[in-house]
Amino acid sequence: MPPLHRSRILQEMPKHLTNWLEFTEIDYQDEAGQRRRWEAVHRRFRNEAAIIVAQLRPSGKYILVRQFRPPTGGYVLEFPAGLVDSGETPAEAALRELSEETGYQGVVRRVTEPMFSSPGMLGEACRLAFIDVDENLPINKSPQPHSEPGEFLDVYVVDPSEISKLMKKEEMKTSHVDIKLFAFFKDLFPSSEE
Repeated sequence: MPPLHRSRILQEMPKHLTNWLEFTEIDYQDEAGQRRRWEAVHRRFRNEAAIIVAQLRPSGKYILVRQFRPPTGGYVLEFPAGLVDSGETPAEAALRELSEETGYQGVVRRVTEPMFSSPGMLGEACRLAFIDVDENLPINKSPQPHSEPGEFLDVYVVDPSEISKLMKKEEMKTSHVDIKLFAFFKDLFPSSEE
């Protein structure tokens, strides 16, 4: 039996603003017609994020980064990523962030539609940007990151077959893994039985 109503937002009320975040209370109607409330967090300027799946060609290796993420209390292994600035397309943001975080230059092959990584709490939309990086170009032989102040990243260039080995390295033993990275390479991560 189809629902009586389609769920819909009735009103969204800002509750607290910080420099970067907006905490809101959402008043919505559920499929049974009941009025409900939900708390959420948005980026204050509602930016999208670009998640960069960069693959070196012809080797097939992927570019990953590891950085300290204060909300997790530790280091996280993840794909390079960043916010889409005002006036910028997700593809442009992905190329800019790849260069800033890793020094590599590439060509965008595909950008997905918006997706959500934690929709029960966050309103942030993410797009995966698939980028081919020609490892034979001189600029990609010895890439130099141009990180923002306070941004410290370790860059890893990893063959998919080496993901399990990377996770066993000493510096990774206390690192967390971003769920997007795990989902992409799920069959390559060591199982908990190992």
